[in-house]
Formats: sequence, C-alpha cells, structure tokens
Amino acid sequence: MFRGKKKIEFSNEELRITLYALNEFRNQLLNENKYTDAVDEVMAKLKKKTKVDKYDLGAIINGLDKKRKTMLSEKEDTTVINELISRLLKIHETM
Repeated sequence: MFRGKKKIEFSNEELRITLYALNEFRNQLLNENKYTDAVDEVMAKLKKKTKVDKYDLGAIINGLDKKRKTMLSEKEDTTVINELISRLLKIHETM
C-alpha cells in the first residue's frame, strides 16, 4: 500500500518558504480551533531534514498552496512557489 518515505532536497530559500507557509497554515488551523498535530510533525521533520511520507508531503503541498493563494490575492510573484509545488507534486505522484 505504501511505498515508504522519500528524502526531499530543499534549497535554503525553498526550505524557508515552506516553513513559513506551514507556519501560516498552522496559525490558520489554530484560529479555526482545528488540530495542528500533522503540520507540527511535518515542520519538525523538515527542520531535522528527515524523510517524509505521502501524507507529510500532502500537508506541505497544502500549506504551500494556501500561501500561493494569499500571494496571488496580494498580487505578489509566485514563481518560486509554483515551481516548488510542481516539483513536490511530481514526487507525490511517485509515492
């Protein structure tokens, strides 16, 4: 059923953007009185640079997508986030 975990290499900028987006996603969940356990775990894994599974990667993509939508509404450049989401979606498909 599961193909295991994969190590994803992030540049410093990509890691910064990803952690920032996940933190915003976590804050949004807190404001909605929803659990943040999954996001907390993913952030810890990213900080330790450990492997992530399909569900972790889904949380990362979801957080980045929410950040992307916010950036689009503020008319900011989303080129870096678009490329990162695209790369992560390709990895997600192979898991």
